[in-house]
Amino acid sequence: MVAKREPNSGTRPLFQGLQGWHGFLLRKAGQRFTEQAEQALVHLNITLRQFGVLNVVDSEPGINQRMVGQTLRIDRTTIVGLVDDLEQKNLLERRRGADRRTFALYLTDRGTVCLRDAGDLMVKIHESFLQPLSVAERDVLRELLQRLAVADDSSAL
Repeated sequence: MVAKREPNSGTRPLFQGLQGWHGFLLRKAGQRFTEQAEQALVHLNITLRQFGVLNVVDSEPGINQRMVGQTLRIDRTTIVGLVDDLEQKNLLERRRGADRRTFALYLTDRGTVCLRDAGDLMVKIHESFLQPLSVAERDVLRELLQRLAVADDSSAL
């Protein structure tokens, strides 16, 4: 197995045979970002996924948990667990929906403060993570990733 050292990576090799695969590189970059974000968010007692849930609920108060899961592409069982955890931490509250089969989600005051603090941390994490790129390269990367994230999956094998 041939390995090439990543710049400034210490002992982590980037395997040459996989460098041509965009999906592999996206996954490795995502793992690196997730690791940095999780380390920062641990001080607020939330995970990156929980940060995502709080953001969605903040942007659309009263959204039901099924829609939060669809927005974040998180399965039903997992989103229920995430909402349960956030509710136990008093960051989120469930209220009965109009049809009594659903719950509307709202941030608590504590959840609003936590989200603000987490957002401040995430700005720092993004700056650190994207530091090797110029501002123009960051803009191009964001545009390309947005296109990939919303692309129609109907052409997949």
